[in-house]
Amino acid sequence: MKQVYFGLLLFITTFAFVSCTNSEKNIWVLDQEKILTSGQINKLDSLYKAHEKNTSNEIALIIATDIPDSAILKSATDLGNKYGVGKKETNNGIVILVCPKKQQVAIATGLGTEKVLKDEIAKKIIDSLMIPQFSENNYFEAIWAGSLGIVHFLELPENKINGKP
Repeated sequence: MKQVYFGLLLFITTFAFVSCTNSEKNIWVLDQEKILTSGQINKLDSLYKAHEKNTSNEIALIIATDIPDSAILKSATDLGNKYGVGKKETNNGIVILVCPKKQQVAIATGLGTEKVLKDEIAKKIIDSLMIPQFSENNYFEAIWAGSLGIVHFLELPENKINGKP
């Protein structure tokens, strides 16, 4: 029953998210938990759009109400793959998935992105920039710091994402 509930919740969440991202390309932030203000959502969305304009990389943030136990990275990867976060020809998507209820966060990368933003680097961003802020219940600050860390890293000239593996 728990898996059916999660599947339904994930479908509804991602359907609403995808209708805003893939077709209109205007919102890259989905906050199910309503922990961010509209100003904070706009600030993050503007950062993600500017990064996409500079690099063509796509970053999506999802703040989920619930996820299966110990499956946050898989959930983030599945959402990114299923809904096409990132350009098809370069696989340059990044999904930041946060679940405050489970106190978990993940950064999932597309196949092209993972060549540059390796798991060790994503873990370092989470551990050094995000977790200290999450520990103080500073959700926006944690997400902002992690997002800036990703953007700054990927905008270095040597970290250009060149395409499919």
